[in-house]
Amino acid sequence: MPKYVLNQGSDQHKAEVVRQSEGLYEVSIDGASAEVDARMFEDGVLSMIVEGRCYEVHFSREGHEYMLLINGEHYEVTARNHRVRAALGSGSKMLVGRQVVQAPMPGRVVRVLASVGDEVKAGDTLLVLEAMKMENQLRSPIDGHVVEVTAVAGQVVQPGHKLAVVE
Repeated sequence: MPKYVLNQGSDQHKAEVVRQSEGLYEVSIDGASAEVDARMFEDGVLSMIVEGRCYEVHFSREGHEYMLLINGEHYEVTARNHRVRAALGSGSKMLVGRQVVQAPMPGRVVRVLASVGDEVKAGDTLLVLEAMKMENQLRSPIDGHVVEVTAVAGQVVQPGHKLAVVE
């Protein structure tokens, strides 16, 4: 059963996913389970139905790390198997040091709320990205100071484009 660590700002959750059949999964987050119908809508976009509610999930992957954008909320998901957890001890993932905030999907920067020198807390909104007619808040992954902002309102960006840096 694949196990994951889900990070949103400073909050961390343990998740497990069990495939029931094609497109149907049993997902447990911190022990609470739900049936999830997930289908690939297009490259980097999933359509999910969870307990009768529909969600559009934008994602990108780098190794065992996934960046998700769900209803404007930014999540980092790390795949953890028993060998990786043993090597890391507790299995938790702590974000420290310089963190680059990247576009998780193609879109247009609507608003830039952070400036160089601003003090931010994990979860504070740095900028708003519009993608597929939805506004998505991109948040600081850590407590720190904004040291770089490359995003400009009106700018069109692609996945992986550096938007801001917090350290």
